[in-house]
Amino acid sequence: MAPAGRKQSSQIPGLVSGGPKAGPKGKAPAGKGKGGGRVSVAAARRSRGDRTQLIIGGVAVVVIIAIIAVGLILYQKNSATQGSGYGVSKASTASVDDKGIITVSNGNPSLVLDLYEDGLCPACAQFEHQFGQQISKAIDDGQLTARYHMVNFLNASSHSGTYSTRAYAALIATAKNDGAKPGLFMRFHTALYDSANQPKEKGSSDLSNAQLASLAGSVGASKTTQDEISSGAYVAPAKTDAEASITSLQALAAKAGSSSWGTPTVARNGSIVAINNVDWLTNLLPKSATTATGTVTGTTGSTFKQADSTTTGR
Repeated sequence: MAPAGRKQSSQIPGLVSGGPKAGPKGKAPAGKGKGGGRVSVAAARRSRGDRTQLIIGGVAVVVIIAIIAVGLILYQKNSATQGSGYGVSKASTASVDDKGIITVSNGNPSLVLDLYEDGLCPACAQFEHQFGQQISKAIDDGQLTARYHMVNFLNASSHSGTYSTRAYAALIATAKNDGAKPGLFMRFHTALYDSANQPKEKGSSDLSNAQLASLAGSVGASKTTQDEISSGAYVAPAKTDAEASITSLQALAAKAGSSSWGTPTVARNGSIVAINNVDWLTNLLPKSATTATGTVTGTTGSTFKQADSTTTGR
């Protein structure tokens, strides 16, 4: 029995402080009930949205990196020097006809290409740097004949106002007097487009006849050739022939359905060759030449461009 004067507790010891307690006025504890559930769902939705945005952002970064990488690979391929290591022509000979067309060959190959160039044209220099060694090797191997048609529409962009014509005259003198010397003409042609020698369009200077003669001499041209370059012996005929080549170039463009034209332009059998095709020369050379010359890539710019003095890729 319980001691007198005390009431027996109806509560079981140990349960007074245990279990959940109701909040004020019987309300559920904070964070519970309908309001708390809505807050939790909204937070979960925000969390899922943030994760989705992060995933999308990550994928976008990966795609951008992949595009940049592919672009760099294509650029390296399209700008690579073809035939690198071959150097200048070693076996070719050159001759000039009565129209001023300079033919460079070694034997009598079936593939004949007409190349239109201007001595001041930076795109022609780029073309020479990228394909010059491959062209020289194909000529030396007896697989290609190159016919050079020099033009002079960039005269006005030269410091002297006559550089394109005078550079052409120097090429004529070299081919006439020293064309039989293996590789000499092509060495001089390459030297004219070397960045150390080619003047800039609208530049503050260009090469005098005496400097052109000295450059020809540096690659082995005879004294006769140097004297004729210095005196400008072929400047007048070069002017006439260059203008005729411009007319020929315009006719090629018209045949292709274009009103614009420029340099460098390559033609075969009276039709323009698309030199922006990365395999343009490989596809034209005999199949046996593919391994010898290696993979060919294209040059920048289009075959046809307006013949102005500021457009790259003429």
